[in-house]
Amino acid sequence: MEQLSEVEADMEELAPQVPGVKEMLTIKGVGIATAVGFIAEARDIRRFSYPSQIQKLAGLNLVENSSGNHKGQTTISKRGQSRIRSILFKMMMPLVAKNDEFKALHKHYTTRRENPLKEAVIHFTML
Repeated sequence: MEQLSEVEADMEELAPQVPGVKEMLTIKGVGIATAVGFIAEARDIRRFSYPSQIQKLAGLNLVENSSGNHKGQTTISKRGQSRIRSILFKMMMPLVAKNDEFKALHKHYTTRRENPLKEAVIHFTML
């Protein structure tokens, strides 16, 4: 426990020196561990010109499973880095729970008439 608290203290001290961490921490619901984990996996985020590049890095870009006349379902590719995909998922759970803007977006996409997203069963017992 003592070693963990030392690591967390070092992380809080050094993280603001990394480009992009301060900006991520201004978003309500994003914590220091999540921001540091994202930057550790994505490296320098200034190298990305578009959000879609980060989506592709994480394997969250949409692909269609089609062949000839067969039109398959559209799913995420999962061809990117699984760790960054996991960090982004873990980042979104508190954002949807605590951040009003993300909560409104989630509600819109899960309750819209055309093509609503399936709502994942997420329990926020740890929040």
